[in-house]
Amino acid sequence: MSLHPARVIASILLIGGSLFVGVTSLAIVIAKLLVGAGMATDPSEAVLISDLIAVLPFIVAFAIPGFVAAAGILVGKSWADDVALGTAIVAVVVGAMGLILLAIGRDPFASTAAARSTNDGIAIIGAFTALYLFIIVAVAVARLPRHISTGVTA
Repeated sequence: MSLHPARVIASILLIGGSLFVGVTSLAIVIAKLLVGAGMATDPSEAVLISDLIAVLPFIVAFAIPGFVAAAGILVGKSWADDVALGTAIVAVVVGAMGLILLAIGRDPFASTAAARSTNDGIAIIGAFTALYLFIIVAVAVARLPRHISTGVTA
């Protein structure tokens, strides 16, 4: 398998998306530790952090295949495209569901004190979903058959 430019782009996007998920997971853990150590916070935010801690293993488990797929693409492994597509499809489906929930007013992260949370949620989830849509397109473009010109004209 050759290193098509679209595969390089997909790999870079996968690394970026997985790194973002990993950093977000670390931030959630740090927030939980700070709240647990007595940092003053709104009770609703403390509950939200506890809820996020409950799903943190799934979030981290999502980042790992992204890194694996990115590394596999860069070294030319044949299975890497499938892992990248699987990861990206899951991200797009979850992102689309999140955007639908936000659009119909069922924002699971809405704060009663700040109406901005829905707008921020749409921006964050929308950007993340678009990133993984680009990964799907990049892998699909890399899989297209190449037409090689011999330079001979008739």
